[in-house]
Amino acid sequence: MARRFGALVAVLVAGLPGTLVGQTVRGHVLDPSHAPIVGALVELRDLGGKPLQTMLTSPSGAFQLSVPAPGRYVYRVAAIGYQPRLAAAVDVPAAGVVLPDIVLDRLVVRLPDLVAAGRGRYCGTSGLTEGAFARLLEGAHTALQIIETAVNTHRVGFQVTIISTRTVYGAINNFEVADTTVEPLTSWPVQSIDPDTLHVVGFSRLLEPGNESTRWYYGPDPRVLFSGWFLETHCFTLDKPNRKRATDTLHLRFAPARKSALVDVGGELVLDAHDLSLLEFSFELKNLPNWMPEGAAGGDMQFSRLGSGLWITKSWAMWAPRGGVSPYNRRISVAGQVETHGWVTKVLGGDATAPPPN
Repeated sequence: MARRFGALVAVLVAGLPGTLVGQTVRGHVLDPSHAPIVGALVELRDLGGKPLQTMLTSPSGAFQLSVPAPGRYVYRVAAIGYQPRLAAAVDVPAAGVVLPDIVLDRLVVRLPDLVAAGRGRYCGTSGLTEGAFARLLEGAHTALQIIETAVNTHRVGFQVTIISTRTVYGAINNFEVADTTVEPLTSWPVQSIDPDTLHVVGFSRLLEPGNESTRWYYGPDPRVLFSGWFLETHCFTLDKPNRKRATDTLHLRFAPARKSALVDVGGELVLDAHDLSLLEFSFELKNLPNWMPEGAAGGDMQFSRLGSGLWITKSWAMWAPRGGVSPYNRRISVAGQVETHGWVTKVLGGDATAPPPN
């Protein structure tokens, strides 16, 4: 899987000295007691739905979004554990605009609703737009976006340890090489390609036709998981909650709705049943070539909340097979394995004093 790691610069979301105030949308996100919500997601799009800017609110709940020119735009506000604010239009003059305080109500998750949602298998967007199941999907989407944005906007910095292992299978013994590096994390660990392109080529493809050693694998990032075509071509199910006792976690599973010639993906999102915060995410590539065993390529991630209120990717693992031609029968088979494991060892910037998540 493609992963990019490079230099990281920690910056504040709002309140920077000398920040221009023209052609901006500014405001604060607060809870029902009017206390600031740190790490709330604020998205800005044009009227055609094209994303322009995404950021997280500062410790004071403030945000400031820049627009390319005066005009009408659409913004959306969401936070883990709160009811999202529906997308709303705003007219931005040349001098910019300050929005009234945005107050988000706390999320209330009702067990009877989850029991009802757990009875169904929802395939295609027609079954995912209403009721408790739609709120679960919205909660999972919000959580993934917030965690990804915490990394991509450099709100805080992360020092991570990465172990990359390459194994070559032999007739008698396996040969293994492992490299360990300590470096900053500057992007979401699972890197994909443009969702529309992925829809056409699938989650794995050969860079050189007929050469299995050049096979490339893609993981589903938040853009992919909640794109229109992905929701339309996958089915979602929820573990039925226990009526007799409160459940601590919800397991939201997804799988391809039908067999395809392209490599596809299935997986699971594990959410806290009380506030729909995302605890774990795992995925497995489906419809792999016949010479690969089930589960040969995939990954998993674990998430954690910092003392500041920000959510981060705590640790992750990715794995994929290496193909080769057997010297005995000239057939393609699994000739090795590539694995990457990473975990956060230090939090920098605004949470520099916070210990690494357990």
